[in-house]
Amino acid sequence: MSIGFVLFFVGILFFALTSYGLTRMPDAYCRIHAVSLGDTLGLLSIVLGLLFLVDGVVNIVKLVLVLAIMWIVNPTISHYVSKVALLRGNWIVVEESKQDREASGL
Repeated sequence: MSIGFVLFFVGILFFALTSYGLTRMPDAYCRIHAVSLGDTLGLLSIVLGLLFLVDGVVNIVKLVLVLAIMWIVNPTISHYVSKVALLRGNWIVVEESKQDREASGL
């Protein structure tokens, strides 16, 4: 089995874990963080796998450019989305534990 196919499969696993993290995280900021990391690492794995599978220098340069652009754009957009969520009043919800309530006397 080629290393390219293994990296391609690892990238698909990162995307699947991203989807799982999107449904399991408690608030918007954790979801944005999970999606941003999963997409970035998944794309890295898939592009590295494709680098082993394609022929020609032109195709390799195109794949590296796509990877570089996405590595700049994806975290930047995630940061702006979370900043807009914060400015619009989407605050982090932290539930008090039972021990914290007992310590505060409530």
